[in-house]
Amino acid sequence: MKLHTLDSKIVELLKEGLQHEYSAHYLYRAISNWTTNVGYKLAGEYYAKEAEDELSHAKKIEVFLTDWNVFFVLPKVDIPIAKYEDLQEAIEKSYSVEYALYELYEKISNEIFKMGDTCVFDFLQFFRGVQTMSVAEYSTMLNILDGVERTKLNFLLLEEKLFE
Repeated sequence: MKLHTLDSKIVELLKEGLQHEYSAHYLYRAISNWTTNVGYKLAGEYYAKEAEDELSHAKKIEVFLTDWNVFFVLPKVDIPIAKYEDLQEAIEKSYSVEYALYELYEKISNEIFKMGDTCVFDFLQFFRGVQTMSVAEYSTMLNILDGVERTKLNFLLLEEKLFE
């Protein structure tokens, strides 16, 4: 008996999502390490959790692919930036990564929907929802920082508000 698998185009699209989830995981580990090292305890804890969330997203894609009898190689991930000018720069980088993931899952979902695979489209609903919430969360952080002088003291005073 031949087992069913996913269309190769769908596999490639999902592997692209997997690569981006691992990249986000490594980025947030790096930001967690940096924020902890420079004295932003709450930010360090927040980004450590973000890193774990991204890893769990990657695992969801891996499990989905393997459940569909897909053999794949884990993606190569670039080394993320390990040091930032200030906390706002780290948050801005996070926002750009989350927005890029939002756009990626929109693109992947649209392509898969056009292919007619509604089950995979439905699987991606989780990721679209997560990205919508993440973009909003980082947008709120940046709105809080809008107009604030970029000093460590100001960031420390706002840290609890930013990472509650």
